[in-house]
Amino acid sequence: MNSTELPEYNEELLDYLQLFRGEGFLSPGGAEETRRVLDRVEITGRDVLEVGSGLGGCCLIMVAERGANCVLGIDIEGVVIERAVRLVAQSGFQDRITFQQVEAGPLPVLTAAYDVVFSKDALCHIQDKAMLYGELFRVLKPGGSIAIGDWMIRDDEGHSAEMDAFIESTGLSLFLDSLTGVRTKLEAVGFEQIEVVNRNAWFRQEARAEANRLEGELAAAVVSLRGQDATDSSNECQHQMIKVLDSGEFCPAHFFATKPF
Repeated sequence: MNSTELPEYNEELLDYLQLFRGEGFLSPGGAEETRRVLDRVEITGRDVLEVGSGLGGCCLIMVAERGANCVLGIDIEGVVIERAVRLVAQSGFQDRITFQQVEAGPLPVLTAAYDVVFSKDALCHIQDKAMLYGELFRVLKPGGSIAIGDWMIRDDEGHSAEMDAFIESTGLSLFLDSLTGVRTKLEAVGFEQIEVVNRNAWFRQEARAEANRLEGELAAAVVSLRGQDATDSSNECQHQMIKVLDSGEFCPAHFFATKPF
């Protein structure tokens, strides 16, 4: 989800991201990093809401591997929803996984409707964090949990020039909470048992591995898909990201919390 009404993902970009992150996945680490987030929450037999469900790969893991009772995936991007629906239909789990295209703003979900809210690298597109975390709290049943992976920054001291350059190079709307800010905001809306896990060290390695593949074994496929100019631009974005990971300013993280009974 993002905070604008204009689509930011197109067919070419979706194909490009899946080249190196795997079918059904748009965010770094693909299926394996999704599993690491899910390792921290029990979803067997539970009803799950995925905010920013992307191409459906995470939903499939939650149902096919982790035994979720049902998953509703919501996303703002129509082309993404269409692809997710097709992927799930091919898997045969469409009776337990559904998708809904939504608009930016409060979640169109009933209060206290879900046992778990999951998201992977999607909340960074939503500007109003206080509203967002309040909505996550609202839609959870008492005793429910959130399990989130997201792009974040180290602190609230403002972006460096390098961070601004990286964000601009992505071509996406990014509104990054901080490792300390997320804890404060979650507490303010009522969450308890909050844990924030900095994944910077892992992502420094992952980003370099992605860059090596994109400029090595996948180079011809990327140029064929995107053309040379767009390829050069996306490779430069990858290196801009590595700079702010190395400085420690860019801190992708996992965070977990529970709604009290």
